Amino acid sequence: MKTFNFEGISFKTETHNSLLDEQIIELSRGKISEYKLKLVFGGDELPTEYKITWTLDQIDTMGFWSPSHHFVSNIAPDWCKAECASKLTSGMPVASLYNYDNENRLTISVSDPKTPIKIKAGVVEETGEIEYDIIFFCEKVSKMDEYEAIIRLDTRKIPFYEAVATTKKWWQQLGYMVAHKPEYASAPLYSAWYSFHQRTIPNEIVAQCKIAKEYGMDTLIVDDGWQTDDNSRGYGYCGDWEVCQAKIPNMKDFVDRIHDLDMKFMIWFSVPFVGYYSKNYDRFKGKFLHDRKNQNAKVLDPRFKDVREFIVGKYVDFVNKYGIDGLKLDFIDSFYLGEESSTEYDKMDTVSVEDAVEMLLSEISERLKAINPDFLIEFRQSYVGPVISQYGNMLRVTDCPNDPLMNRVHSLNLRICQDGIIHSDMMMWNKDETDEAVAYQLISTLFSVPQISILFENITDNHKKILKNYISFWREHKDTILNGEMKFADVHANYSKAKSTKNGETISVLFQSIVETVDSDKTSYIFNLSGKDYIYLELDKSLTYQAFDMYGNLSQEGTLNSGVSKITLGKCSMIKIN
Repeated sequence: MKTFNFEGISFKTETHNSLLDEQIIELSRGKISEYKLKLVFGGDELPTEYKITWTLDQIDTMGFWSPSHHFVSNIAPDWCKAECASKLTSGMPVASLYNYDNENRLTISVSDPKTPIKIKAGVVEETGEIEYDIIFFCEKVSKMDEYEAIIRLDTRKIPFYEAVATTKKWWQQLGYMVAHKPEYASAPLYSAWYSFHQRTIPNEIVAQCKIAKEYGMDTLIVDDGWQTDDNSRGYGYCGDWEVCQAKIPNMKDFVDRIHDLDMKFMIWFSVPFVGYYSKNYDRFKGKFLHDRKNQNAKVLDPRFKDVREFIVGKYVDFVNKYGIDGLKLDFIDSFYLGEESSTEYDKMDTVSVEDAVEMLLSEISERLKAINPDFLIEFRQSYVGPVISQYGNMLRVTDCPNDPLMNRVHSLNLRICQDGIIHSDMMMWNKDETDEAVAYQLISTLFSVPQISILFENITDNHKKILKNYISFWREHKDTILNGEMKFADVHANYSKAKSTKNGETISVLFQSIVETVDSDKTSYIFNLSGKDYIYLELDKSLTYQAFDMYGNLSQEGTLNSGVSKITLGKCSMIKIN
């Protein structure tokens, strides 16, 4: 154990590496403090866990936020600390501690978004302090001679989401830029996954797309199933990436029919998997990272050049042959060292899996954008960190079918920590669902690009009216929704409300709150998801209003006086004030 004392903070370090020189260098001190960590390794040992620990008094500190938390997170005791896990293929190294006013108390970030790192915080019961850990190499990593990273501690009294926003800009200053944003990356889309799963039936999908286009959806994603006639799930038939002729006799015709609807065509690939039953399974023996026995597949090792060439070549050939506009690249977070990982380092381009994945993604992006500069690439949470989001221009919430709460929380989390284009998870619902529940699910994801995955013949006429009204509003106000300045309330309540402001208008969703302050200088649109049939509005002058129900029908209009007004507003309805 070593101790490094800086003003106000005593860092303790602990490592299991027997041959290691370590330094922590104070770079700056203030409301934002930066410390440089330098590790020099000796001998042939692989890096093992290296932990930095410090304690601070717990004063007005109530919660722990990280990009990957499903719902609200307490700080937890020091014997089971709250944690943020990060590596190149999953998450990002930033965690924020806040009070119940959403004010930042300490935002911790690390300059290295590639190495497996955990940031932890836990209450010390005996002292009323919080003990913090940053653990480096928390998963198996490849050999290295030395390692450097900068630890950044932000204690400014600002909204925690603003502190996180400065962290993402810090990463950009370090060279991790956001991917190019093509126009269609922010277009509402129709996904065939929840509606068809592995039943890839071109005629039926085209029929759904004809209707989806009328509703304002401009892109189709064909998901898993196009490569196999087996519909039993799992990934045993991945790896050859040949179109299943029994399902799709003419792939080019399928793509052309979607293009004739003036829609883009995207298709799914599982990036790392080679299934047990594929022709390529034997070809790559000795070049797998680990076995996914429960999914009948193994994970390719991208440290080998021929593995990367195989993956990239498949995508390029497929795009050129069929005129595909984009790829949904899945399971990137499955790239990690495991029981089968090769140690034949002399046959590899790099011994680092993290570096190899970055090389793979860079090669994919470069080759596909050479075909089309506006090529679409979708990544799914949790692979949305600073490195990986340089290559994906559509960043989707993790799978949460018919779960509006998770879709809402994750889409807002991603809006806080990402400058890329955030998509909701695909929205679907039971054919007998209530109108209110359908509207609630849609509006819950207002601040992300809507993805829809339903069979239109299985929903009611009222569902159709709600969906058409929602997408029409979303498209009309897209710039404010996606590019406005956002504010968030009550993260500890899974966000009681959120709003976005740009170009003279503000759009708010009251998820739980029933109170909103109206900016009299802007046109305001306020959605009521509070569960109440009324809200309170605070105005500094009299303004006119119109209220619309979930179907888009005008339900009332009038004038609101200066001061606080209680107004009847139906569940999932919207009020416009100007």
